[in-house]
Amino acid sequence: MSDFSIVVPTHNRADTLGRVLHTLVSQDAPGIDYEVLVVDNNSTDATRAVVDEFGTIDARIRYLFEPRQGVSYARNLGIAHASAPLIAFLDDDVEARADWLVSLKRAFAEHPDADCIGGRVRPRWTTPRPAWLTNSHVGAIAVQDRPQPFTVGPHNASPCLLTANFACRRSVFEDVGLFSPAFRRGQDRELQLRMWRAGKHGVYCPDVEVVVEPPADRLTRAYHRRWQATTAKFHALMWYPDQIAEDDRLVPIDPRRRTILGTPLFLMREFLRFAAGFVGAALTLDADRRFHYESKLWYAASFIATRCRQHLDGLRGPVADEAPRVSRAEQPVATAAL
Repeated sequence: MSDFSIVVPTHNRADTLGRVLHTLVSQDAPGIDYEVLVVDNNSTDATRAVVDEFGTIDARIRYLFEPRQGVSYARNLGIAHASAPLIAFLDDDVEARADWLVSLKRAFAEHPDADCIGGRVRPRWTTPRPAWLTNSHVGAIAVQDRPQPFTVGPHNASPCLLTANFACRRSVFEDVGLFSPAFRRGQDRELQLRMWRAGKHGVYCPDVEVVVEPPADRLTRAYHRRWQATTAKFHALMWYPDQIAEDDRLVPIDPRRRTILGTPLFLMREFLRFAAGFVGAALTLDADRRFHYESKLWYAASFIATRCRQHLDGLRGPVADEAPRVSRAEQPVATAAL
């Protein structure tokens, strides 16, 4: 049995996939047994050829195929085929530091009660970073560049550990279920909300580091507008902010809370504050500050629209998470191409 199973879901990223696989087969990790499960999520490019090439060099590389489109399906297939008690996830465009596995193993050893570990995702700016792209926008480019460790769980449920660099004990999925295909965006947050509701907790360890090159097409205002609108829709469906108190604790959803067509009053107030900030920035011709508030307005407007539709449909709580369970005895949900 391996110490770690590393799951890399991928879709039409043959041009970057080789970089992450190279960093994984080149890990300076003496004494650590690991496997790499590359899950091809219905790619139409040369993904299979890239994986096969690495597989001939290193038998720890395995190819799996998931025809159902969606990263949750891909991650869940990887989990079903994983042999290790610790399952790590990496995006297909990152590069793991040479000591990534050693740092990950040390993190679990130093935090034996942690159910999951989140690592640092540091950007490498090959395309110049736009002036308007402040820290409030980096979630849209899957960056988590915080230098200090912190814990997350029911006591601190607002932060989200990014699945671009994330590891869980296998028992987590057996206890709370897998990634939910119901959410095209924010699957990591939805999973972690279920974890925190089950009393589990995690640790962010900046020494567990990967690097990502933010692609140019994600450094445009148009992309960030779309990202904010889509993210807000799924946050509204999973009832994300309703479950977080002002001090970041996870709290039950209060059925007596005051809403306007399903939207909590605090978000309505934020919408008005963002609108005022947008107008103020426009009047002072501060384009970067104006876009900051514009992106917040895209989020708030999409959230409110989603909640209004839910309210009119009579839904008064989160959508069903639709997260399947897994055990070692279960058959995988799709055929593996070995």
